[in-house]
Amino acid sequence: GYVEKAQTILQEILGECCCLEDKLPAYSLLVTILNAREEGVHAYTTCEEVLSQLGETIPKLLEPKETANVILSTSKLIQNTTDTDLLEMKEMDENLSIYLKFYSVMATVAFFAKPKMFPFLVCRMVELTMKHGICKYSVMGFVMYAAVLCGKSSTSKDIKFASYIGKAAITCLKKRFQAAVQVPKVYFSYYGYVAFHTEPLQLCAQMLRQGFDAGMSIGESGTAFFNSIHHIKTALIAGENLPTLLDRADYYLDLADQYKNELTKTYLCIFRETISTLIDKGETTSSKSNPKYTITENSIKPANSSEAKQFHRAFQAFWLGHSERCHHFIGRMLEMNSVAGTSRLSDVVITFLHGLNCFQMLKKQNTSKLRLIPQDAINALKTFNSNSQWNFRNKVHLLEAELFSFRGKHEEAKASYAAAISSAQCSRFIHEQGLACELAGFHYKKMGDHEGARGLFSQARQCYSEWGSQTKMDSIARELETL
Repeated sequence: GYVEKAQTILQEILGECCCLEDKLPAYSLLVTILNAREEGVHAYTTCEEVLSQLGETIPKLLEPKETANVILSTSKLIQNTTDTDLLEMKEMDENLSIYLKFYSVMATVAFFAKPKMFPFLVCRMVELTMKHGICKYSVMGFVMYAAVLCGKSSTSKDIKFASYIGKAAITCLKKRFQAAVQVPKVYFSYYGYVAFHTEPLQLCAQMLRQGFDAGMSIGESGTAFFNSIHHIKTALIAGENLPTLLDRADYYLDLADQYKNELTKTYLCIFRETISTLIDKGETTSSKSNPKYTITENSIKPANSSEAKQFHRAFQAFWLGHSERCHHFIGRMLEMNSVAGTSRLSDVVITFLHGLNCFQMLKKQNTSKLRLIPQDAINALKTFNSNSQWNFRNKVHLLEAELFSFRGKHEEAKASYAAAISSAQCSRFIHEQGLACELAGFHYKKMGDHEGARGLFSQARQCYSEWGSQTKMDSIARELETL
């Protein structure tokens, strides 16, 4: 645990060694320490310097067209690769595997600090593997390439291939290398950025939690905490019981405080506020009494934490029924990073909420611009639904139900609401089952069928009770009183 002393000794070794070959083991350990100490930029420049001395050419920046060409050429290179191919591929020479080690560290840092360089670095890892053989770091290259492909393409073919190559790489890691040190990084990349396209969200959340446990067990706390952030986010979106999720978030926050990981604390505090608001508007679950759970002026503010705040403000406003506020924060988020063409889980959720929320906005201002948003959301969600009906079918049905209701097609609306409720129940999204019941209740109320509305509102209240949201239960109780 004496990382500062180790870093000092490594610098002395590097100063005394004469040739690069003798320095490589010291450089390898140094960049690992720098990354663990959240000195990512220093780690990146160190790797860049070493790889340049090894003869690698790394551009300072790539234009979008150049990036697209690199991704396309890599896709062609591995388009016929199977899981068997990875298991039987020749072993990379140990002297060359060090290249992959440095590229892996660079890519991990670039993902957050230099996102425009991330695709190039990942594609270079894949290219070196296909040319010289596979090593344990190659697995990370394939999984990160899958994340690149999901981020740059929305076609069903590309998404399915990305999921396939990601899972094949994980199988290779388990069966061929059994490299425990790679597990937390691989799980974070695959289950955080790829798997939600094709795997149930509940499974993604479970595997991210395993990624956290794996990271902590081998002393990779930095990567472990990345898994913790994505675990809480994915579990929240999947509708996990809110009080249980709050306990888990507090557990992660306590550990992040012990390890002085301010970046993790910043994100988890944002998530915690949302969970607390959904439970009881913070009446008994607020973080104000505990400074460890509060973001201060001295807290690290990651580059995309502002976007995360806009997402959570929009998310909270939607579930609280504040349609204008929700619309405002979604607009702010879209200004920061256009959702069009991206496929992070948070972007998909925002697309869904944006479509639903616009029906409330249309009651106040019926504009052509607002009328386009729900249909665009339906089209986008149908694309995601083609890869995972488990995760997205209920969302498509609910958007269609609201559109039918808005257009006065009452029978079609009733059928779509029923489909939304049934599919949410089948996928175990208890919060979205409650939401579908609630919105169906409003439709029946609008039609004058108060008995039907009462039954649906009662179902919604039961779902919200199982979710652990007193906030939503109180809202439904007020609706029942009006009937």
